[in-house]
Amino acid sequence: MKINILVDNNTFIDEYYFGEPALSMLIEDQDEKILFDMGYSDIFLQNAKIKGINLS
Repeated sequence: MKINILVDNNTFIDEYYFGEPALSMLIEDQDEKILFDMGYSDIFLQNAKIKGINLS
């Protein structure tokens, strides 16, 4: 199982992710992917793109 944090209320200074008071996670287990919450805005999409994660 792999969990990618896409949004939380912190930012990683050396990686330039966006943050907001929310939580968004992409949970992956073998062939299954679950997008858990998305936060307030489209920041989860921006951070996924920065991390090289395809959400389609």
